[in-house]
Amino acid sequence: MVKGSLKESKEVVDESMWADWQNVKCKGLKYAQDFIQSYWAIENGFGFVHVSQDILNKILKGDLKTFEEITTFQQLEIKNLEFTEYYNVYYYTLFDKNIEQEITIIDSVFIN
Repeated sequence: MVKGSLKESKEVVDESMWADWQNVKCKGLKYAQDFIQSYWAIENGFGFVHVSQDILNKILKGDLKTFEEITTFQQLEIKNLEFTEYYNVYYYTLFDKNIEQEITIIDSVFIN
C-alpha cells in the first residue's frame, strides 16, 4: 500500500514539474537555465549544450542523429576555435523499454 502511494506521489510530482518546465520555457533562457539546475531536472536527465549555427542546421536537417554526434561536432568546433555565436539546445534523457537503452530527446532550442 505504501509503495503504491509513493509511486503515485512521484507521478504527481513528475507531472507538476513537467508542467513547470513547459511554463519556464515560455519565460525565456534565464528561467530555462535555472530550471535545468534544479534537483528534479538533474535527476530526470535534463541538460543543455551550446551549439553553433552550423551544428543547429545539421540537427534540423537530420544530419546529426545522436547526441554523441552533436557533442563530437561541438568539441571539434571548440578545438578549432570556430565557435563564435551559439544556441542553447535543451534535452532530456530517458530509458526506452522497447529498445532497452537510454535515448536523448531534444526538447527545445534557445537563441543566445
